[in-house]
Amino acid sequence: MAYDVAMEAIAATLVIDGRQVPVPEGGTLLDACRRDGIPLPSLCHMDGLTDVASCRVCLVEVEGIAQPVPACVTPARAGMRVATDTPGLRAHRRAVAEMLFAGGHHVCAFCAASGRCELQELGRLTGLDVVRAGPEIPRWPVDASRARFALDPGRCILCTRCVRACSELEGAHALGVTGRGFRSRIATDGATWGESRACTDCGRCVPACPTGAIFDKALAAQGLLPRTALPPAPGPAPLPAPPGRLRLATVWLGGCSGCHMSLLDLDGRLLDLAPRIELVYSPLNDVKVYPGGVDVCLVEGAVATDEDTALLALVRARTRLLVALGDCAVTGNVTAMRDGVGGAAAVRARSWSGAGGVPDREPGLPALLDRVVPLHERVDVDLSLPGCPPRADLLHLVLSDLVAGRHPDLEGLLRFG
Repeated sequence: MAYDVAMEAIAATLVIDGRQVPVPEGGTLLDACRRDGIPLPSLCHMDGLTDVASCRVCLVEVEGIAQPVPACVTPARAGMRVATDTPGLRAHRRAVAEMLFAGGHHVCAFCAASGRCELQELGRLTGLDVVRAGPEIPRWPVDASRARFALDPGRCILCTRCVRACSELEGAHALGVTGRGFRSRIATDGATWGESRACTDCGRCVPACPTGAIFDKALAAQGLLPRTALPPAPGPAPLPAPPGRLRLATVWLGGCSGCHMSLLDLDGRLLDLAPRIELVYSPLNDVKVYPGGVDVCLVEGAVATDEDTALLALVRARTRLLVALGDCAVTGNVTAMRDGVGGAAAVRARSWSGAGGVPDREPGLPALLDRVVPLHERVDVDLSLPGCPPRADLLHLVLSDLVAGRHPDLEGLLRFG
């Protein structure tokens, strides 16, 4: 929101994070933060719509109030002392971001909103680098029955911004929420969106959506949606004189191999690191057996077969520091998309037909697991680097720090997708 200071009637002055902040008459704590440039994330708030305080992302601590309060609906009053960035609030926002990722089917690499998604950005701001498995959630089909727009319930976070935009701005009341608990989802007034009689095709719901749950089909197909640039990774500190070479391994469990390509994108920077690294196992060399005494191993891909399970267990046993490299290793990502169409049983049925049409595995191929899982569901992971793929400058920073014996500081640099 843009504020015209000359036109505002200042009603109160309060203290936010130690700063004196004037607030216009009728303003909320979120208004005060936005007016003064204090960063406070939110998901369900949108200028021009009634606030519902459902996402709980903008919680703040107010002196004299026992529990944190949502800034978007809390009136600003003179003399308030407010904190927006305490350790407890940071942990809370990270937990909310993780819960929202776990509660949907967010494959950022294939999302029309990737790079401009507010949930994706919340994950970056809170330092979210791994998503632990939640309960099995329904997989609602994508509704692409409308001529211009599509609705993907798997990417919806139930902020209801689309519902409020449809009712409050357009007056159509074509969207609403149906179901209870984890079965709640956005619904239209027709059996499908294409059958809606109330929808005017105004498109107000599309920019209202903070994720990729509602999108313009033409723009998404052409890749014309704007993306937010990430801040560049800082240059690594100077490397000290090496006491010895870092024994580095890289493992590819499957996927597109884009994470390994990102490693090669280091180009000349690899030459700077080469004297300090011994590549002892990798698809990039010809070593057949994973050795012992590995200092760092970068693992790309999710665990999809019994062969992956065995190799990952061996890697963990012989490696000091294990790095989950890329979204597939961290969340399952593209590799886990098979689970949405019937899992291993569906793959076997479509791929191998034995006698009488009964699915049968080809001899010599590893057995598929019933469900694709990220690395941390099988072994302890020391460092996670999400991204599809992780950026080359980020890999350079991480490898340089590990070579120097430092733990990488990646705050604000990690983003899914």
